[in-house]
Amino acid sequence: MSLVKTKGIIIKQYDYGEGNRILNIFTKDQGIIKAVLYGAKSIKNKNSAAAQFLTYADFILSNSGRDMYTVRSCEPIECFFKIHEDIEKVALCTYMADLIYTLINLNSPDENILNLFLNCCYATAYKDTDNEKIRAVFELRVIAYSGYMPNLINCTKCLSNENIAAFSPKSGGIVCEGCMQPEDFELNADIYHTLKYILTAEAKKIMSFSASETVMRTVSQIAEKYAALHTEKDFASLEYYKKISGRMNT
Repeated sequence: MSLVKTKGIIIKQYDYGEGNRILNIFTKDQGIIKAVLYGAKSIKNKNSAAAQFLTYADFILSNSGRDMYTVRSCEPIECFFKIHEDIEKVALCTYMADLIYTLINLNSPDENILNLFLNCCYATAYKDTDNEKIRAVFELRVIAYSGYMPNLINCTKCLSNENIAAFSPKSGGIVCEGCMQPEDFELNADIYHTLKYILTAEAKKIMSFSASETVMRTVSQIAEKYAALHTEKDFASLEYYKKISGRMNT
């Protein structure tokens, strides 16, 4: 039986048998892995308090050669307690975690997406950043990192550089007036530059931009639609987040 030492953040958890818990841990070295924490509900288990949703920790795991690991120790690095104090923030992070779980196969490392999620959790917990801004940034970047970078250079349909008028989630980027469809999102300079910043900024600076409420509303709608098209999935966690945040009709 080999021991594995790794850093990771818990993105899902659920009960297993009597008193045990399965953790889905997004690790730097191995991507998303599954690990069982035996005796998770026992007050005598020193790891149970730390092994919670969004805990980023140093893990020591044992592996008997199967797809399931066993948690031997869990030393927290960051627990993001501020998120757990706010149901809307918990809902947002749950949705982001669901996106990750949908886009990444088990045991497939992706440091870019891991760092993106950690940065977004940090902003959610400790920065005065609007939740919708965090959501839009995460949706656009995670889809781009997954291989679906939107085309912001020329018309995605006819390749023209002139009369760019809209963003087409279905076509995967900007479109000109002649190729624009009714369901596409009209662009102005502020919306275009906000999209470009989110998609091209350095990872540590992804939240370092300002945009009006009107601009962010359109960017958020674009991001949500773009993510939905590429995941081909309706997320209950997104609907719950929108319900409790009062954004069901936005």
